[in-house]
Amino acid sequence: MHELSLLAAAIEDPGRDCLIAGGRVWSYADVAARVRTAMASLCAHGVERGDRVALTPEVDVDSMVWLYALFELGCPAVLLHSGLRDRERAVILEEAQPAHRIDGRVPDETSAPPISRPASVPVEQTLVVAYTSGSSGTPRGASLSRRAFIASEAAHASNLGWLPDDRWLLCMPPAHVGGLSIVTRSLIARRCIVLGPGPFDPRALSRRMADDRVTLLSVVHTMLRRLLLLEDPVWTPRPELRAVLVGGAPFPLALREKAKQRGAPALGTYGCTEACSQVTTQTPEQSRGPGSGGVLPGAEVRIENDEIQIRGDVLMDGYLGEDRSGEPWTPDGWFRTGDFGSFLPDGQLRVGGRLDDLIITGGENVAPREVEAWLETVPGIESACVFSLPHADWGEEVVAALVVDSARYSAQRLGAQLEKGLAPYKHPRRFCVLDALPLSRSGKVDQVAVKALCGVKLSRISAL
Repeated sequence: MHELSLLAAAIEDPGRDCLIAGGRVWSYADVAARVRTAMASLCAHGVERGDRVALTPEVDVDSMVWLYALFELGCPAVLLHSGLRDRERAVILEEAQPAHRIDGRVPDETSAPPISRPASVPVEQTLVVAYTSGSSGTPRGASLSRRAFIASEAAHASNLGWLPDDRWLLCMPPAHVGGLSIVTRSLIARRCIVLGPGPFDPRALSRRMADDRVTLLSVVHTMLRRLLLLEDPVWTPRPELRAVLVGGAPFPLALREKAKQRGAPALGTYGCTEACSQVTTQTPEQSRGPGSGGVLPGAEVRIENDEIQIRGDVLMDGYLGEDRSGEPWTPDGWFRTGDFGSFLPDGQLRVGGRLDDLIITGGENVAPREVEAWLETVPGIESACVFSLPHADWGEEVVAALVVDSARYSAQRLGAQLEKGLAPYKHPRRFCVLDALPLSRSGKVDQVAVKALCGVKLSRISAL
């Protein structure tokens, strides 16, 4: 097993491709020179081993170098998303209390003397403090150890393996664990990262994948949908692309089918910040099914009262300032994800969504993700977001925001499809048509923003 060390990788294979950015290929030796400079700069500012250091990583070479330098120094990185507002950033900094905050580019090589590689860092030490997306409330800082990221890489390797010329495209924010895990896995495996365009642009992403011969891609399903909607030219996966990992939310069946028709090797995954990204991932043989794959090594999954619970080496040590006692831990040591799901007969995990997103209407439970997935099978509906509004008689009523292709969409088709595949209590009673569904910083649909956009646009469709 390789170390989680850029400098060790540069000693082992200095000429190997490490990063590709803007057409330039950086070898491990090239990056190591910059990492030593970054380490010297941090030490010159009084940073010592074990100090927390705040960083706002972007998809660029300097951010990668700062991350690698913190890995080498044994300094936990407090990850700040670039889209945070001042108030949000202040709350995190007050809680995390970093000893230093990185701003700006890595200094020039001449501005600080090189530093030799420090002693190896224990695997039990915290590598990063990664903040959750806040889907279940206020974002919380998950303390993730080096051991957890090493276990996460081993889980990926056991499922898809590594090829000598693998290149993983980083187009997700490295402040989120989904993007960061691309950095850590590629480093452990001594593979190459292609730094994607940012902010997300499907046309620029398509060009980058082709120009830099990308073999692995990680996206949330909204990003994949936008790639598949590209026209003139239509996006067609190149032969070297061997896996598109789709996570962040349940993978809609209609989108799976569209990906298959286009020849995109899309694989459903399930995971969370607290478990270093993936806990389950489909194999290519499972990709035609509706699940999120089997449980990967390094994790165990059980279903208790419909809730997905996890334990294993990939898990965090706890939220910042907390241990594994109390919420969200069970008395016997399992992490309660707050997601509901079930196991399919073939052993794949099927994820239904958030337990606290369940809509209770007239005493019946409605899973928004199930309704969204069915709506997206209607011709002309490109994407859907289902939520609830208060109702005097039913408690809550089901509401849907839609993005439609007006040339193909009709209310009659929608009504027929609902009658065909969903029980009446699951039918949305009001609809809102939007130009696009707003996304959160993590690339997921922002339900709060959707509700705000809908506002007075909601209109009852009597036929439904």
